[in-house]
Amino acid sequence: MPKVVLITGCSSGFGLITAKYLTEKSYTVIPSVRKKSDLAKLPNTVLLDVTWSQLKINRFIDSVIEKYGRVDVLINNAGYGHLGSVGDLTADDAREQLETNFVGSFKVIKSVLPYMRQMKSGLILNVSSMLGLFSIPNHGIYSASKFALEGLSQSLRLEEAKNGVKIIVVNPGVFATSFREKIKIASKAAQEVPTGADPLLFAKLVEKIINSPNPHLSYLIDEDWKTKLLLLMPGQLRYRILSLYFK
Repeated sequence: MPKVVLITGCSSGFGLITAKYLTEKSYTVIPSVRKKSDLAKLPNTVLLDVTWSQLKINRFIDSVIEKYGRVDVLINNAGYGHLGSVGDLTADDAREQLETNFVGSFKVIKSVLPYMRQMKSGLILNVSSMLGLFSIPNHGIYSASKFALEGLSQSLRLEEAKNGVKIIVVNPGVFATSFREKIKIASKAAQEVPTGADPLLFAKLVEKIINSPNPHLSYLIDEDWKTKLLLLMPGQLRYRILSLYFK
């Protein structure tokens, strides 16, 4: 039977492209979106706002299980970026960023996990970022939300191994998606966002992970060799290089 794949944040970007790609590959894809106006973009699209209460998300997952029988793969993709220096942002900005990018993923995981434990199988793929591995100016609270997701994933991976549930993190670099259109920018943080790579590469990587019997714990997907080099450097050297680059 085709695997049942639930994807959050499918109104645009990685979510929409991955949902289309996996549907074409004959997976049973359940794309979810936050707005009713986006429901017509793909077949089987459902409403899910990850900022809903835990109870409402639980009911949503229950309805998915009732209809499809199971969820084999959860792709936590919903999120956005709020840019600005820490000194220019507010506590509400930080709270809103974390509520969507981190707490939202936590709540969906919490709802799906009991069913995966019962099946003794399942894959949870958390979409982080290269900026969940190191940060740069004006990305403090965005990176914080992704750093939090990294920590959650590492702990969850060790906890759920005995239950047959795999936890994978994907760290995309800069891709040519509509993510930049959802970016919130504080007044002093305006900056040009590079064009980036073809997002279909992300969708193909997701399918590879789904079909792998022993997937890696994390995947950095970035076409820029400089990013990979930065990650190999000692922290102090990386800091010096980034300081010179951003002046």
